[in-house]
Amino acid sequence: MSTTAKPEVTAPPASAGKNPPATRAYAAISDAGDYETRSLLYAMGAGERESLGPPMEKMALDEIRNFISKRKAPPLPKTAALTDYDLRGFDLDYSNSPTLVLSGKLPVAGTKAAPRGEFDYFVTVVARLDINGVPQKIFSLVTDSNHLDAFPRMQVIDAVDADANGRGDLLFRHYSDTGISYALYRVSAYQMDKIFEGGAGM
Repeated sequence: MSTTAKPEVTAPPASAGKNPPATRAYAAISDAGDYETRSLLYAMGAGERESLGPPMEKMALDEIRNFISKRKAPPLPKTAALTDYDLRGFDLDYSNSPTLVLSGKLPVAGTKAAPRGEFDYFVTVVARLDINGVPQKIFSLVTDSNHLDAFPRMQVIDAVDADANGRGDLLFRHYSDTGISYALYRVSAYQMDKIFEGGAGM
């Protein structure tokens, strides 16, 4: 069986005058086979979200502080809090044990790094639960408004069974200073590895 993961891009019609429709990019997993599909989402109840959200956010803030400690970057304000907060759960191996993905933005206003506007940190953290139900980090990526050339901002799109083997992988959108690409990551108990990257969109 041959399975490939590739973003598909729809281009605007060739006709079109001065204001053609905007280009839209869609990521897709293509496979010629006919397979039964099952959702890889982990539905977190209100109680789980309340218990898992704070440790995940603390983990994300710690990762930003670690990023700052290694660079001449603006310090976090005392009341630092994530915005554009997105916490999702995925049951990648159908074990009812979630893989958690948190992404967020942390704006820092009035800094030397961005004297005319807002300076932002961006963070993505992936964690799995230990035997006590406590999130343990297996992957993180932090960047900021000035480092998108070196470290892209990551946004999870969905989980997909790219190999049709009954196990899901995480599909992310990468935002860099040059545009958008897509990356597929394989999650194991203790780490997350990139297995595909490509495609571009507006």
